Amino acid sequence: MRAHSITLSGLVRMVAMVGLLCIAASYTSNANAAQGCGFGYHQSFYGGCVANHPGPFARRVAGRPGCWTNLWGQFRCY
Repeated sequence: MRAHSITLSGLVRMVAMVGLLCIAASYTSNANAAQGCGFGYHQSFYGGCVANHPGPFARRVAGRPGCWTNLWGQFRCY
């Protein structure tokens, strides 16, 4: 009978991959629509509600009229 056991390097590699996956999942945006501010507004960094408008470094999103990504890569729509 042959038993298969995980080696220390395999365990470290698995823990590292799961850790990186958790970091990536927590870093990505998970904001809901309008963030409780109402249509046409989004929540600012300081918690207030500001109107959606493209900034000077905004780029249009292909196939989504009225939507753009800002300087930091955040997705916004009117």
